[in-house]
Amino acid sequence: MWTLMSRTMRLRPLLLGRSTLGKIGRSLANSWRLLRAGRRGDAVYISIPGQLGAWLLLPTIAVARLRGLTMWFHHHSFRSINLGPMRVMRTLVAWAGPAQNHILLSDGMRDRFAGLYLPPGAGRAHTMSNTVLLGSDIRSKLSPRPGRPLTLGHVSVLTREKGVSYLFELFDALCREVPGIRLVIAGPSSDPALLATVREAEVRHSGAFDYRGEVAGEEKERFYQDIDLFVLPTTLVDEAEPLVMIEAYSRGVDVLATSTGCIPDRIRDPGLLLSLNIAGDTALVASAARFGASDWARRREDCLAHLARLAKNGEEQGAAVLKAMYDSVQQVRMGHDKTARANATKAGEP
Repeated sequence: MWTLMSRTMRLRPLLLGRSTLGKIGRSLANSWRLLRAGRRGDAVYISIPGQLGAWLLLPTIAVARLRGLTMWFHHHSFRSINLGPMRVMRTLVAWAGPAQNHILLSDGMRDRFAGLYLPPGAGRAHTMSNTVLLGSDIRSKLSPRPGRPLTLGHVSVLTREKGVSYLFELFDALCREVPGIRLVIAGPSSDPALLATVREAEVRHSGAFDYRGEVAGEEKERFYQDIDLFVLPTTLVDEAEPLVMIEAYSRGVDVLATSTGCIPDRIRDPGLLLSLNIAGDTALVASAARFGASDWARRREDCLAHLARLAKNGEEQGAAVLKAMYDSVQQVRMGHDKTARANATKAGEP
């Protein structure tokens, strides 16, 4: 976002802090900095925290409103919608006043957020997909499928809310339905009980299950090369537009996922949405896996074509949002200059 905005605007960072104490300190420091240095026509861009950290933004928001600054809130979490209306978000919107704008990740997310928190017809909610951040990261060349068993994959910060426990249950059932099927999981976890479940799966499915821990760079590329389908049975309350979905599509890997957050707006085929019913999902994944083996190249080409459409829409949305940000700043400054000139002329009259 910094790179995108820096193309048309001069930016100054206001850090939010990491620890609780640090966030409190930064909240006060940012408020003081805006009070001293903010000038009419400036815009404040804020990435909304997914948890209760949004309360700490209120002093900054109050000062920004006092100084007549336009505010842009970028939402990366579905929490305020899934649990909405939440008091913290209603308070934030009330404090921000008329000079506020909200960036949501899909049209569905935009409409649901606006319905919960914004007055009808306010026109202050905008859509901008995370695909705008993708840039040229689309793999256009696909190598032939290697000679290996059908392989499912999952990568995330491993938690129960990401559906890892359900994924193991699903894989147990799939092993009975699709002989030779494999599962590769990657990602860190701080949950000892979940890591114990991973170790149990390694014993139970010796040779058919591979846990690779945290992956990045070439290791992540190898992960995507080694799988046929990406499975994301997430129920995370914050889940909005998972970047791992976009990563998978960019490697030609099809995705099966739950209808959480923006996923229904992003999935290539609505028929690949998981229901979290073990019997139904087993049949769905088994069918997708068999099709993936028989028409592997076509499925990968379909994924790349789907991502190209998403990326094009994301670029258009990004351009529209950046233009709206720039225009909002210019309108305020032009209005301020016009008022200043009028006051100067009035002051010079006899």
